[in-house]
Amino acid sequence: MDFGLDAPQPPAKVVPQRRPTVSALNAASRWLSVPRLTLGLLVLGVLWRVTRWAWGFPIWGDEAFVGVNFITRDYAGMVRPLDYGQIVPLVFMWAELAISRLLGLSEWALRLIPTLASLAALLLFWRFSQRVLPSRAALLATAVFAAAYYVVRHGAELKPYSTDLLVSLGLTTLAWRVFERPGVAWRWVLLIFAAGSAVWCSYPAAFVIAAVGLLLTWLLVREKFPAGVLCGWACFGLVSGGSFLAMYLMYAKPHAEAAARLTEINMWAQAFPPLGHPLKLVVWLVAIHTGLMFAYPHGGVAPGSVVTFALVVVGAIRLGRKNGPLTLLLLGPLPATLVAAAMKAYPYGGSVRTSLYLAPAFCLLGGLGLYEVLRWSRYTLLPARRRSRLVGWLVSRVPIRVALQLIAAALVILPIGGMIGDARAPYQSEGSYNSRRAVLNIVQQTHSADRWVIFNAAERVDYAPYLGDWRGVGGQFVFDVLRFHPVPCTFAPPPDSIAPNPGGRVWLMCYRGPKAPFPEEQWARYLERVADRLGPAVPQQFVIKKKKEGLEALNVYRFDPPADSAAGS
Repeated sequence: MDFGLDAPQPPAKVVPQRRPTVSALNAASRWLSVPRLTLGLLVLGVLWRVTRWAWGFPIWGDEAFVGVNFITRDYAGMVRPLDYGQIVPLVFMWAELAISRLLGLSEWALRLIPTLASLAALLLFWRFSQRVLPSRAALLATAVFAAAYYVVRHGAELKPYSTDLLVSLGLTTLAWRVFERPGVAWRWVLLIFAAGSAVWCSYPAAFVIAAVGLLLTWLLVREKFPAGVLCGWACFGLVSGGSFLAMYLMYAKPHAEAAARLTEINMWAQAFPPLGHPLKLVVWLVAIHTGLMFAYPHGGVAPGSVVTFALVVVGAIRLGRKNGPLTLLLLGPLPATLVAAAMKAYPYGGSVRTSLYLAPAFCLLGGLGLYEVLRWSRYTLLPARRRSRLVGWLVSRVPIRVALQLIAAALVILPIGGMIGDARAPYQSEGSYNSRRAVLNIVQQTHSADRWVIFNAAERVDYAPYLGDWRGVGGQFVFDVLRFHPVPCTFAPPPDSIAPNPGGRVWLMCYRGPKAPFPEEQWARYLERVADRLGPAVPQQFVIKKKKEGLEALNVYRFDPPADSAAGS
């Protein structure tokens, strides 16, 4: 019986099988949509900022220099040049003083304003990037900003860097809203008020205001000098310029003159352009723009941030072709800052902290640049598949949408890793942790009738070393003593003025460190004269940090009350 098995059969249709890897990538891409990734990055960015604040890192040196003023001054006193030559805007100092009076001097209270500013900046940046960039480029820009280590770190410190960032971003957003719809009067009013107030809240706001002024001039020319725009342009210039002049003469100038030594420290000195040496100037420009100034989401000293710089350049070129006014607004603060650096009035780069107000522009342009590189790779790398099967397969088979989402998802690692690192080491440095712990240890041993005496001087005297010479570590010790001491405390009293304490003990403390030469002979004479008056002491030593230069430690000598007073009691 013939079942037709031997009859000729038509050729089977070959159905090409999709590579499982590509199929899996597409499936993951559909789940990791742009809105979901954006929401995940925002949530992680918020969590990282909140948890870093919640850990309560010990106040370290640079923060302590500012914090001392909240103990020793009132609101009027903040107008005078600050202790330790700090350059901090007046409104920031007033706001922090109000918080310290209301909530105390804990790490959480003093860092509340910077943390809130950091959180607000994250949400505002997300909204602004969504407004001015394509959705995929905005995703990458938000990912870079949310995962930027230095934005998070300086957003949880008792310094005005995160408020600088928020003020800069706020001015940029308001200015762009005015440029988009110059006929809306209330937008002009809000921008003018913000510009007049900003210079009292943030020093680098002046550079952003200069960029806003250029944008408004562009708008004025574009609209052919209508009366409304001309009035807004003139009011902006008068209010912002007048407010800056008043702030400079009344506040900034006296503070800068009192802190003139700041321009000599390495962080500032290396941020001033060597104008008299053309070759050095070229090298300096390359080093500045590939160093910490562009450390987003992470980076290092030159050339550690060269990739971010390259992406910012790509993004600026792309945006400049499509939207010149926005490019001018974002990059306009750079030439103004460079002019100030040439005058040695403000550093140009050199560190992240003093340039943090530029983070929104760099993250936005860097995200756009990364998006453009992904798009260009479809064309520039496609011929490479003949030379490299792996690169060719990836370029030809992986959609740009998938590649973009994979990169954004990979940036999630940074905030997660940051939170893990903060949990493992909840302090800026081991020395700052040990220093606070040492002071708190003495607080626990102190009775209500005791007295504290500090050998080191909080102000310069002839017979004791000045704690200011120890830089940040000395500033932290002063701050911790002032906020934690439970009994009367004096810094560097003359040894002959230290009398026995019949009602309690006397604690003599000596802070020594490698930041400045320690006067061993002077300390020995001081201790000997105090011992002659108070009797034998019980010594303790708290090691702060061991360094190659020497030992950083707190030496403590406890003098018990005289035997006759103890017997009488």
